[in-house]
Amino acid sequence: MITAVEIRNQQFGKSLRGYDSNEVNNFLLQVAQDYEKLYSENATLRDNMQRLEYELQKYRKLEETMNNSLILAQQTAEDVKSNARREAAIIMEESKRRIAEVFSLYQDLIKRLGVFSADLKGQLLGQMEIVEKNQRKMEELSAFFFSKDLKELMEKLEASTVGEQCSE
Repeated sequence: MITAVEIRNQQFGKSLRGYDSNEVNNFLLQVAQDYEKLYSENATLRDNMQRLEYELQKYRKLEETMNNSLILAQQTAEDVKSNARREAAIIMEESKRRIAEVFSLYQDLIKRLGVFSADLKGQLLGQMEIVEKNQRKMEELSAFFFSKDLKELMEKLEASTVGEQCSE
């Protein structure tokens, strides 16, 4: 590629019917200036393009990182949900098992209370029979000891004892 310096320093051979050297030099100077300006703009554009490509690359890496992070976050969320569901199922099964155990214990307790109640009732009925028998015997003894015949006998005994003591 030709440079602006080469354009400025370009020398042409002279001929008899050649171009006006001032016009050619002015034109070459103008071309060199425009070329320099274009070259400078081109270099600036290349630098900008490289900087923008670098930034674009940086943003692409950032986008890729964000996408990977998003995917990882989604996977983590799914794992957390899955683990929570598993834990909930385990807790539910454990709760069901413990409830069944408690109900079984209550059923056993109710059966034992039923047996105890029946035994106690049987014992109480036996005791009540004994109390009733004793009550009947007491009534019989009371009837005997408070009977008219016994009263008369006691009066006679008392009278006979008192009379004998007086005669002595």
